[in-house]
Amino acid sequence: MLWAALLAGIAGYVDAICYLRLGGAFAANMTGNLVEVGMGIAARQWSWAAWCASLIIAFLLGILAARLLLRTHRSPRLSLLIEAGVIAAAASGKLGLAAVPVLAAAMAMQNEAVTHGVVAVNVAFITGDIQRLGERIVPGTMPGQQPRKHEGQRWLILAILVFYAAGAAIGTVASGWDAPALILPAAVLAGGALLPKRWTGSAAQRQ
Repeated sequence: MLWAALLAGIAGYVDAICYLRLGGAFAANMTGNLVEVGMGIAARQWSWAAWCASLIIAFLLGILAARLLLRTHRSPRLSLLIEAGVIAAAASGKLGLAAVPVLAAAMAMQNEAVTHGVVAVNVAFITGDIQRLGERIVPGTMPGQQPRKHEGQRWLILAILVFYAAGAAIGTVASGWDAPALILPAAVLAGGALLPKRWTGSAAQRQ
């Protein structure tokens, strides 16, 4: 649970840095980017709409890359190590605005690796996580249902939501460092990917 929550915190942290310091769009929150695409089209801000759309495409490419890696390597470790390297490259500041689509691809790799390799819960699709939390709260209050059936996952989803918000808060504070602030999530990812499986878990093995 803790590892999944930390990864959600990384997603919130990176989103805050990207939004505040690297172009005003998101790396993990594709719902927000899609809204920006629509608003840009409505305002005839074609370059902005195209920019936000490019981040969605980068996210899709990141999912594809993660799927290919998971097909050949059952463990998500390699995907997370690659992601750490990508974020470290963005932290160098040499990529400029190109860092944002690169980070979007990295966040997609993290999300896909976690969903299929650590826990069967999404650490970046926050709207969906809130929906799943609601679905798991209601059965416990309905007659004839087992109150504890989804208790473990309720706490996991709640932890993901809290850590995502906390990560965004920390990222906001750290955004004064601009791109170099990204070295923190890169270090956490690299360290976590090297931890024993008993610390990170493996959804793929539990399914």
